[in-house]
Amino acid sequence: MKVTIRTIGCRANQADSATLGRCLDPSSVEIVDGFDGADLIVINTCCVTAEAERDCRKMARRALREAPESRVVLTGCAVTAIEDFGKDIEGGVEVRGGGDVPMEELAAWINGKKGIGQGGGDIQSFSGAGRSRALLKVQNGCDHHCTYCVVPAARGPERSMPMDEVMDNVDMIASSGYRELVLTGVQMGAWGRDLPHGYSLAKLVEAVADRFAVGRVRLSSLEPWSVGKNLIEVMAGHGRICPHLHIPMQSGDDGILGAMGRGYTSADLVRVIERARAAIPDLAVGTDVLCGFPGETDAAFDNTLALLRAINPFYVHAFPYSSRPGTRAATMPGQQSRQVARERVRQARSLGEEMFTRFVEGQIGKVREVIVEERRSGESKGLTDNFIQVALLGGDPSPGTLVDARLERGTTGGRVRAVAIGLK
Repeated sequence: MKVTIRTIGCRANQADSATLGRCLDPSSVEIVDGFDGADLIVINTCCVTAEAERDCRKMARRALREAPESRVVLTGCAVTAIEDFGKDIEGGVEVRGGGDVPMEELAAWINGKKGIGQGGGDIQSFSGAGRSRALLKVQNGCDHHCTYCVVPAARGPERSMPMDEVMDNVDMIASSGYRELVLTGVQMGAWGRDLPHGYSLAKLVEAVADRFAVGRVRLSSLEPWSVGKNLIEVMAGHGRICPHLHIPMQSGDDGILGAMGRGYTSADLVRVIERARAAIPDLAVGTDVLCGFPGETDAAFDNTLALLRAINPFYVHAFPYSSRPGTRAATMPGQQSRQVARERVRQARSLGEEMFTRFVEGQIGKVREVIVEERRSGESKGLTDNFIQVALLGGDPSPGTLVDARLERGTTGGRVRAVAIGLK
């Protein structure tokens, strides 16, 4: 049976899809790239925004159009959070599993071993097929319930992968030849809360970095309340942890942050980032901004731009607010027009481009560790430890290797130029 897997959404979704591929039985299942010729097409869905939801439907319709003889199966977050998702897609799709169901169960169904249930289950394990960097999803679910967010409905309650399973997966990643391990989760800062013995994210990160001696460890998105003193000390004191944090701010206005249910103020966010930067040299900080939230006035958005300038992130992911069914924000007064939200997104992204340029300028001439992600037509592309995409000049490093490289002025193919000066 030929199976195609398509993914829409976050790193957790990417990890889930790769886990699905890894769990399929190679004696009876072949994973293929295209729709044409596939017997089964699995679309791992996302519902965090209306745009993501539309992309899922669009991909399903494309699959049905290009491969009319194939079975098209929807799984993932939209299946769990949105009632009857996919029922309106002409041509017919199947729904299996969901965002809170382990991909191992879907793989078992595809392998023909058993049916697939709904809800609960363990955390999916290591995934990284076809990538130079391996994703390890160590946590699933979220209990925070921001007023705009459908993720708790899609992913269920917070639950952690036990420490011994994490270590087993770290060993598997190392033995598979990966040199960068990305720890990810739906609300990764919650790791350990449901485990005994006082586990915490800081202890997990330190243990993983100690164990993964063959390469480096990167953290995916962390909420501001998860970036505590202990975690910062671990990152600052361990040479194998990448100096990179993605910390969503969402808004810079305290009134809007309160309406969002974020649980922190703009001043709290500034303190977190200043503490991290003071401890971790050359730290790259990225952030998310949600524009056009209900009740966001021009003055409130000006506060968001002011906070962006204050925290000075390396990159900004700005996106328009999208009303999600079943969330408190969907019924709040002061709903913004799409035109207003899009204009605010444009302004936030424009400011983000200025900050990106400024951060990169400060890195010129420095030697950074780069993982080679791709080599094609004599050119190598890679990623620095502090998350700068580079075009690597000199040497002939193969994908997956770590090299030291000096950053130079100028770009090649939209990437910062870097000259390799030695393999790790």
